[in-house]
Amino acid sequence: MYLERGKWQRTRHTDQEARSLQAYADLLQAVTDIARTLRQTAEQFSEDHSVEMQEVVTAVDSHIAQVRRHGTMVRLVGPRSAFDLVKSLEDQIAPLYRLLVEVERSGDGVALVEPARRLMRTRDEITDHLRRASGLS
Repeated sequence: MYLERGKWQRTRHTDQEARSLQAYADLLQAVTDIARTLRQTAEQFSEDHSVEMQEVVTAVDSHIAQVRRHGTMVRLVGPRSAFDLVKSLEDQIAPLYRLLVEVERSGDGVALVEPARRLMRTRDEITDHLRRASGLS
């Protein structure tokens, strides 16, 4: 009986780690999608292409909703050690709507490059944190 209980606990722990990693993977994919959209929009502005800002805003809004949803899931399944980095991501996406409005008014997409870089930097920090053994325990 004791051995079965230990096996069940190990299986449960492994399942929880798998859910946690999947939640983080989904979160990081949504962040990557936001950064990619911002970069592509900046490139289109720099190449003097017509940019349909409503489509950009709709795409970014969808990705932001995913980040928020996955951020909530990450908080439920852990690991807690990365919560500050997740909070940092959420703080970075909050001003994006205002930034997109400013870019549309100015017609200059250069302002989108740095937020995209910061998002990717934070994404990489979370990835590095999760790769360390201590980040998964």
